[in-house]
Amino acid sequence: MSLLSSITFIEWALIVINILLFLLADDIYDRLTTASTQQHDKQVHLIRLVNILIVGLIVYRHAAIQTQDAQWLSKTLYILVISYAFFLAFKFYSYFVHSRYGKQRESDSGIRISETYASRGLVVFGGILFFIIWLISCIQLLEFDNLLEAGGVLGFVGVMLALTQAAWAPDMISGLIILNSNMVEEGDILLINHHGESVYASVYKTKMFHTELLDVSNNHRMMLKNTQVRDLFIQNLSKFASAKGLREKLVFHIGYDVAPKAVRQLFEQIEQQLQEQYSDMYESQHPIEIVVDDTGDHAVQWTMFFYTKNIKQLLKTRQLFRELILNQSLIDGVSLATPLTHVVNKSQAAD
Repeated sequence: MSLLSSITFIEWALIVINILLFLLADDIYDRLTTASTQQHDKQVHLIRLVNILIVGLIVYRHAAIQTQDAQWLSKTLYILVISYAFFLAFKFYSYFVHSRYGKQRESDSGIRISETYASRGLVVFGGILFFIIWLISCIQLLEFDNLLEAGGVLGFVGVMLALTQAAWAPDMISGLIILNSNMVEEGDILLINHHGESVYASVYKTKMFHTELLDVSNNHRMMLKNTQVRDLFIQNLSKFASAKGLREKLVFHIGYDVAPKAVRQLFEQIEQQLQEQYSDMYESQHPIEIVVDDTGDHAVQWTMFFYTKNIKQLLKTRQLFRELILNQSLIDGVSLATPLTHVVNKSQAAD
């Protein structure tokens, strides 16, 4: 019997389907996931490797090994096919859930769907259900007909999950809590206080076990476990409470030798420049506020308040405002350097 004639109709169908999936893997996976380019390429290569393995096992089974000696090979092939089918089914299920219950957000790369509490919960529940069905199918294929043998496999899986739950369960639950609170959403700008250092970060994605952040100032990725996100002191700058926008402030320490009137004139000139040239960088319809926050030992602490809704450009706005104030202070002769002062008791000096 020739090789081609020995291959059954079902096996021919598997070969054709896997060849099509091999050719269309990139397009299919691109529609079903929002992974980064590097992860996308790795996962597509893995999917295509599975396609090659399935086709190769079918051909090898008929070309080199007799049927009575290839029972283990047939079981391996069936488990591989079933695992691949469950993987694709779960991907389609996740895509449907995210499309139905996710939230559309506009990012730099276009409109994308981010996860919500409902979508994440349904995906986790569906993943558990798919895993149980897959595990039972594999047990049946491996012919663990004896209840003790099947229970032993299920018990081993249960023990492994119980032993490792401390590593994954807290982060998974914390991820659900974060999504449910709506306090840290994709695209939000956060001010994180970590070990005494303030970091401006944009939320890229809240995943199952960790949250990916983008450092706004240094333009690099950061990763925090979901439990760490809940433990840190975080200010969400995108969740401003006022309709005017975020009330941001710039602090300056100016010596007592400068009259308050001169300081206010300085900031009035700054506000005029901002309204004329940079009105799109802040909410220019709301006047800038100048207040005295503190009268310290060496200088007066002046604070400039302004409103902005362009949170993603907040650092750039702060840098521009400080540069304008520096230039104008040099023109007006107002020093922004905190002076070092000494108080001399004249009566004691005379003695």
